[in-house]
Amino acid sequence: RQYYSPNVESFIFRSYPFLFKSKIKKRNIKIFDFGCGEGSALKHFVNNYNMEPYGVDISKSSIRECKKKLKLYKKNFSLIEPEPKKNRKFFNTKFDIIIAVQSLYYLSKYDLNILLNNLNKHLNKNGVVFFTMISTKHEYWQYYSNKKVNSDGLTEVDLRSDKNYLERYDQQSYTHFINFVKSEKDLKKKFNMFNILNIGEYTISLKDLKRSGHHYTIFAQKK
Repeated sequence: RQYYSPNVESFIFRSYPFLFKSKIKKRNIKIFDFGCGEGSALKHFVNNYNMEPYGVDISKSSIRECKKKLKLYKKNFSLIEPEPKKNRKFFNTKFDIIIAVQSLYYLSKYDLNILLNNLNKHLNKNGVVFFTMISTKHEYWQYYSNKKVNSDGLTEVDLRSDKNYLERYDQQSYTHFINFVKSEKDLKKKFNMFNILNIGEYTISLKDLKRSGHHYTIFAQKK
């Protein structure tokens, strides 16, 4: 389904330029967004930093919107199937920057490992990545999950009682399976194919001070 996210002026996006400039010192930077949604983040980098954008998503409507927003680069957006493949080639090129915001944690531990190793292969020398992962401090784990991790590393989350979720989405898709991160140690283990430069976090709760939208961020470089 469509993931509507037109605003890039959030606390997540603001950190990008600072992190990337510290490591990528070249012109003609290629940036790849795995789970690009409607392309708002990529449009931000094109307009403000003259980067060459690439993106993939499992949503047809989102990819269609990307091509409208960035007409000059419409060939650089592609629809993909949800299941990763070991030898999948993304646009037959390598990238200086790869980002994946709020998309990786829907993959099982097996599929996540396949994808991350593949993304690592798609990085240029000294290329960097910026990823986010949801943690067990998040309200989805605390209030809506069964708190059981299955053999695929996924936990069932039932959002039928989440009023905020029901306000945002019309689709009757209440059950999610999420790959939660327990700690920084757990995060480092999942992303050990990269040279980790920084681990951060963000959280927001506008409706209930007792609840949290906690995510980890990871900034890393190709080994």
